[in-house]
Amino acid sequence: MKTMRAHLPRIAAALILVSAAGCNLPRAAAPTATTAPAKPPQPTTQPAAAQPTSSPVPAATAAEPVAPTSTTAAQYPGAAPEEAILILQPGPGSRVTSPLRVAVIADTTFEQALVVRLVLDDGSLLALEPTTIHTPMGTRGPFEVEVPFSLSGERNALLQVYSSSPRDGGITHLSSVGLLLAMGGPADIRPALRGPEHLQILQPALIQRVSGGVAHVEGFGLASFEGTLLVQVYDVGGNQVGSQPITVQAPDMGIPGPFVVDVPYTVSAEGPGRIVVVDPLPAFNGVGHIASVEVTLAP
Repeated sequence: MKTMRAHLPRIAAALILVSAAGCNLPRAAAPTATTAPAKPPQPTTQPAAAQPTSSPVPAATAAEPVAPTSTTAAQYPGAAPEEAILILQPGPGSRVTSPLRVAVIADTTFEQALVVRLVLDDGSLLALEPTTIHTPMGTRGPFEVEVPFSLSGERNALLQVYSSSPRDGGITHLSSVGLLLAMGGPADIRPALRGPEHLQILQPALIQRVSGGVAHVEGFGLASFEGTLLVQVYDVGGNQVGSQPITVQAPDMGIPGPFVVDVPYTVSAEGPGRIVVVDPLPAFNGVGHIASVEVTLAP
């Protein structure tokens, strides 16, 4: 418990710097008197049907940076896309009361479905609200939803909005902002921070064939805690068949940079798969951001 309490101020400081850099990441308020778990579980992108959870890989276990074998991830992409799930309200660091009004603009998803959830600083799920994007299939568009919640006193929480795979139910994209929840008093709704996609996967490309038991992954983005991301490989059934932590090659905390990693994996037959990049946090439920790309995965 003392270890987690020691980490929380560092987490908050890191998230504030990331938010100031212009990307849509949590800027949580100062922690209240709550006790976070002493050892968070490992992150995964495969949530339970009603209550998906995941948690971080300790930064101490992160692999050494891998030198890029191509120039793809060596430069910031010139035409970086806007964040796939952009939370417009509330902005990071807002103090909110119930019901929480959430406004988002998002890329198209399967049946335009998204899920909004509130996760407390101890990792427990406080609220879960399915919703849909208010535009036709295949188009980016907005939605608004009210999320009621109930709690005692004030608590730090993470607002997460995510899309899921129709094939295996795994999270395909997730964005989040840090909030202070309260049951009364004045709300303080801060402005959203618009910016490019938090995690960009540059290789492999969509539906690209990945083979040979090693997935070569290149990208560009932000890592919220100690510069560490987690790259995962999933097979056709949503089973994790490979995982590797990697350090973003950024000049300082809160600044984006390239990442390159070769992730060993094992599959017995060729079929659909997914490459997932997770921005892990050592608090909340362990996930700050998720990006992914569908691939063809072969032995």
